[in-house]
Parts: sequence; C-alpha cells; structure tokens
Amino acid sequence: MRTLALLLIGMAVCAGMTGQAAGSNLQPGPSANGDDIVIGQSADLSGQHAHVTRPFLAGAHAYFAQVNNNGGIHGRRIRLITMDDKNNPLLAIQNTQQLLQTDKALALFGYVGWKTSSVVQSVVNENGAPFFAPVTGNSIVYKAFNRHVFTIRASYSDEYMYLFSRFPGMGLKRVAMFTDEDGTARKTAVKAMIGASPGDIELVAAEEGAGQDMKDIADNLIEARPDIVLIMSISQAFNTALIKAMRAKGYRGYFYSTSLVYSSLLNSPQEVVPGLIVSQVMPFPWKAQSPIVREYQQAMHKLHVDTFSYLGLEGFIAAKVLTEGIKRAGRAPTREKLIAALESINEHNYKNPGYRINFSDSNHHGSTYVDLTTITRTGAFIH
Repeated sequence: MRTLALLLIGMAVCAGMTGQAAGSNLQPGPSANGDDIVIGQSADLSGQHAHVTRPFLAGAHAYFAQVNNNGGIHGRRIRLITMDDKNNPLLAIQNTQQLLQTDKALALFGYVGWKTSSVVQSVVNENGAPFFAPVTGNSIVYKAFNRHVFTIRASYSDEYMYLFSRFPGMGLKRVAMFTDEDGTARKTAVKAMIGASPGDIELVAAEEGAGQDMKDIADNLIEARPDIVLIMSISQAFNTALIKAMRAKGYRGYFYSTSLVYSSLLNSPQEVVPGLIVSQVMPFPWKAQSPIVREYQQAMHKLHVDTFSYLGLEGFIAAKVLTEGIKRAGRAPTREKLIAALESINEHNYKNPGYRINFSDSNHHGSTYVDLTTITRTGAFIH
C-alpha cells in the first residue's frame, strides 16, 4: 500500500499539476440535498494532521454558518461535505472522485498537506474543478501554474525568504537545518534562498532524523555553532527530542519553524517551545485590531466559541474568499464560471481589510503575507 501510494503521488504530480481545463465541460448538476451549493473537502480528521484540519474547519464553519444564516448566496445555502482521508493519498483520491462525481461539488476546499493535495490533481483537472485553499506551502503545489488551484496562504519559500530577510537586523548569520527524512532537495533550496538574501548568511550544518540517534544529531549541530536551527520536520517526536537534547547539552541559540511545522509542536512538553521563532501566514488572531480578525472573532463568538487560532483564521478567510467567488459566479454557478470569478478577485475590487487577496488569470496564489512571532515561557505568542 505504501509503495502504491507513493507511485500514485508521482503519477499525479507528473500528470496533474500543470493540467488545463480538460474537464471544464463537466459541470455539477443538482446536489443530493436539492438546491444547496455543495463544496467538497477531503482532509485528515483522524490521522497525523488532524490537529491542523480541525481548527481550520472551525473557522470555515463559522463563516459558512454566517452566510447561511443571512439567506445564503442568491438564496442558496452552502453545504460543506468533509470526508476523512486520514492523510492517506489513496483514500484522498477515492474521496475526491465521490465529491466531484457523486456529490456534484462545485469546488474542492481546504485539503490538508502536500501529499493529498498533489495526488488528487489529475482528478481535479479531469473534472475541471476549482481546488481552493489547500493547507500547505509546499512547492509541489505552488511552483507550477495550474488554473484549477487557488491558494490563499504564503508558500514555505515565502516564509523562509521573509525569515532570512530579517537576519541582518537580528544579528543571525550561522544557519543549521534539521529534517525528518532525506533533506537533499531542501538543503539545495535553503542554499538558494540564502544566496538570494541580504547579509552574510551561511548554512553550516544539515542533519536528518530518520534512523539516526537524536543525541548524535544534537552533538553534530552544536559542534557547527549555529545561531539558529531551522526545524523542517513535521514529526513531533523528532522535533521534541532534538530540541530537548540540544537544550540539555547547553545550546542557547534560536530554533525556527514555519507556521505548519509549529503545529506539530503544539502538544509538546512546555520546556520545548519557549524561544522558538515561528513565521505566520495569517494576522495575529487574538487581537481584534485588524478588521478581518475582528470579523473572525465575532463570528466565532456567535457560535459560543472563545478559542482562536491562526489555522482558525485561515479557515475563516478561505471560506470568505471562496464565498465571494461563488457570488460573482452568478445565480447558476458552474465550475468554469467559478474559476473565472475567482480570477477577478483582487485588492482593487475586493475589500478585505487586514488581509489582501490578489488573483488574476495568470496568478492563483492570492497572498504572500508573512509575519514573525516568538513563543514565551508560558507558550504564548509574542507578536
């Protein structure tokens, strides 16, 4: 099964990521629930990425509930069908086929992780469906233009480039990196980004966690005397073990993670995360100074929810922008009309104060917003 899953991922990447609207004439018919506008989602609800899916969904549901309570879109309610794929590429393909062909989903929404997001692209392209707001920053989704794929979060490259641009002001020069698997491609990418960044930055070490003793890795990294260690693994076990081992051996430098890598550390022991630098691709969700954050908090309060999060805000914004596209697609939206409608959204004609979105017929990556936060001793964010 593992071999077949990896094979399917490779096939989908080759056949799917640059696909054109081969299936654009395959339009959704009446939904199984009458006149609802059906949106489909295959995401991890019970596997290793469930901690990402659930807060994202909470924010999305808050916005969709608001729309439906106000009469829907042109009198039609939005119905989000979410299927659990357990982060299994084979199951994601099956779910996607059912959502598009049986449930007649107008669009796909909020797939979590690069493996499932990439493996379903051939199915997406064959059916001409918009694939909106995948929760990943991986280059496999961002690099090649696909007219069906629309993102609203910055890519991992955007996050790293923003981090490196801040290094001169932070006095950081010596960089090390840690991955949970073969890091050759990531090492090449990091070197390229460092070369394009200001300041005298140097990659001094690169270590991989799979099959290695974490204490030996900690020794190797400390010996390289890095100012900051880039945590590029999504494994909570690896990340926690490495940080604890390096701290125990006296390392007092910085650790860094991207927004989604940090989610793997959410349930780590309290001594692991203090001092961790985290890049964020959404505005700070706990202070209602930004209009979009205020709107998000108010929608959550209406559902009697007082827990806010970056992923929750991301789900809220994703649902809001997709809804705007559906409105622009008219009273009888089709998949092709929705693609054209989404391409028309930009900061000049769509006011979303606090988080700008810019799409066009040649650019489907709606935002490059990145900010930096630091974790305190109590686990809170300093913005």
